[in-house]
Amino acid sequence: MADLTIPESEHRERKRTVLERADADGYDGLVLFGSLNIHYVTGMYHLPTERPVALGITDERVEAVVPRLEQEHASRDEFIIDDVTTYFDYPQGEPMEAVADMCARLGIADGSIAVDADGSPARNGYTGPALSSVVAADVGVEEYITELRETKSDHEIELIREASVWANLGHRLLQEHIEPGRRPIEVRAEVEAEAVKTMLDTLGDRYEMRSWANPMQCLFTTGDVTARPHSMDQTTRIERGDNIVTIVKPNVGGYTTELERTMFVGEVSDEQQTYFEIMTESQEIAIDAIGPGVEYAAVEEAVVDYYEEQGVAEFTQHHAGHNIGMQGHERPFLDVDSDGEIRPGELFTVEPGFYVPDLGGFRHSDTVLVTDDGTETLTYYPRDLESLIV
Repeated sequence: MADLTIPESEHRERKRTVLERADADGYDGLVLFGSLNIHYVTGMYHLPTERPVALGITDERVEAVVPRLEQEHASRDEFIIDDVTTYFDYPQGEPMEAVADMCARLGIADGSIAVDADGSPARNGYTGPALSSVVAADVGVEEYITELRETKSDHEIELIREASVWANLGHRLLQEHIEPGRRPIEVRAEVEAEAVKTMLDTLGDRYEMRSWANPMQCLFTTGDVTARPHSMDQTTRIERGDNIVTIVKPNVGGYTTELERTMFVGEVSDEQQTYFEIMTESQEIAIDAIGPGVEYAAVEEAVVDYYEEQGVAEFTQHHAGHNIGMQGHERPFLDVDSDGEIRPGELFTVEPGFYVPDLGGFRHSDTVLVTDDGTETLTYYPRDLESLIV
């Protein structure tokens, strides 16, 4: 892939699309406070803290209000921002007053502004004021952008495809470094350092961190800890006979992918093998069920039917998958209560799994692209039992 960023032309098209949606709803312009929304529309990414960052958008101009420490960054030529106004810091300074002044410059009147939130989100100690204390606005933009992000453009797909290539490297290094007696957190640190160096040495100046995520995340849990799908315990030492459940998530151009595998340390018991085979079959059932026009719910229903037939339904703890892109979890979801039909351009982590108490978890995850006539699996690490024994 020649370029590892979303081009300016695509950001301008996103701006046009959200403005058209706002205009149809009777608004003259938009104000965004969400860091991901600002990134999606303009390309300007930043670390969200207690200091509000706001973006004002009309047909004619795009302006930003930022704390002083973001001024040079927000003024970069590649972001589609025409002017940047600063306040010094928070709580000193008056960021909402600066936003109100920006709205006045843009010609957005009270009551004709659509916003994604009533001021900056309450994070890192931010306690206000709200935007509504200085200007009248209607919350609603969040849904505009969330809907746009459900399907991906060709450029977005290529970034996720590139990330998926690096996921294969990350997982191979992870598997090579796992050995009994070691702690997952130690292995993770070594693998991520080696994988990041290889990525950056290969991609060179084309690679720029456009989020605060590590360019390569390689995590895993081991033993009965794997029975808790989102356990943060990476300090339990690896032992022979353990289940291991991994998650590898590279980030390229602000977009991520997901590759997960269930592995085993040493000899595999008959019980582990049986559960592994049920899990891998369930993932194949889910992938085979995905396609344009298929209901989201139908994919998980197919998995649920199979799990009930195999007697493992009681061990499930989550749905069969979710969309992925700028965030690791995005809408829509492969869930029995999701309404709607799958569309080309959506990408799903396909990860049906189950978790057996006192034994461990059983889950593979692959990133699957929905095409006009079917699917393409972007991640490609081996899925069979023999390849996944350490």
